[in-house]
Amino acid sequence: MKIVQVSSLWEATPPPKYGGLEVVVSNLTEELVRRGHSVVLFATGDSRTKARLLSTYPRALYRDGVPWASLYDTLIHVSEAVRFAEVWGADIVHNHLSYRSLSSMSLSKVPFVNTIHGVLDEKIITSDILRTFNHYRGQPYISISDYQRRHAKKLNWVKTVYNGIDVSSFPFESNPRGDYLLWIGRFTANKAPHLAIELARQAGIPLKMAAKLDQQSPKDIDYFNHEIKPLLKPGVAEWVGEIGHKEKALLYKDALAFLNPIQWDEPFGLTVAESMACGTPVIAYRRGSMPELIIDGETGFLIKPNHEDQFLAAIKKVGTIDRAKCRQHADSNFSVTAMTDGYLSVYEKLLAK
Repeated sequence: MKIVQVSSLWEATPPPKYGGLEVVVSNLTEELVRRGHSVVLFATGDSRTKARLLSTYPRALYRDGVPWASLYDTLIHVSEAVRFAEVWGADIVHNHLSYRSLSSMSLSKVPFVNTIHGVLDEKIITSDILRTFNHYRGQPYISISDYQRRHAKKLNWVKTVYNGIDVSSFPFESNPRGDYLLWIGRFTANKAPHLAIELARQAGIPLKMAAKLDQQSPKDIDYFNHEIKPLLKPGVAEWVGEIGHKEKALLYKDALAFLNPIQWDEPFGLTVAESMACGTPVIAYRRGSMPELIIDGETGFLIKPNHEDQFLAAIKKVGTIDRAKCRQHADSNFSVTAMTDGYLSVYEKLLAK
């Protein structure tokens, strides 16, 4: 099959350190190539892939201070991908960008599908975004969790495909050597690292944090300076910086548990899957997609939102979790193999019409 994958301009695919969408697209692209498909990846020029790489920009826009919400750059990027797909004779175009790309995708003469990687909650996104999705509601969409669909039921959803990770690249540990709890992500209020610090402090267990601080987001910088920095103390909470995959995997495998006290309805949590792949249970507030990712009492604990007492009780019980079950759950449900199988079934379904 001849497949065009359209990835982000914000980061390289895969990103050198922190990333979400770009990690998923990279995992999918490399697996499709491994299975013998002919794949062209539209991404930034500093991306790494075994597919054919075509780029409209030499490197990640984040590196040059270009705003994430750049409509102009997205339109150029997606339009070039659509044009190339027609000339190349692609079988399908798989678009991973959001509402900014939909007008360009509507012009495609090649069958296509859009994976939505972000939120669709009207309390979070603007009315303009909602109107854009509504206008193009007939396009085929893939959700990354069933929960994600709740706020956009009128879209033409064709399948839910969970994000996939390379489970083999995450070392399993049945007996963690660390005496710490872990939080990994981006310093932003809705991911609630401040709550993770407070919960770890009350539990009397040190917290290690591997996180990105977005230097282009005044809001995130202000949040870090006022809500996080004052709490970073030896023996309480340590920020090890923004780290790469290998360092991250080592942190996961030796952690007692991964804390995820989110304050938003996250459509998926890649860190949740990564943690379980190492055998490390996840304790999370029961919000968004978390009930789809975590088996309560088996691969972690789901806590009623904002019930800190229950969260603390779960931390004390984390030793009762069979870490082998965490690994098995991640491998069965959130592997690159499972994700690629899901996407190929969508491609075949669309091409059969």
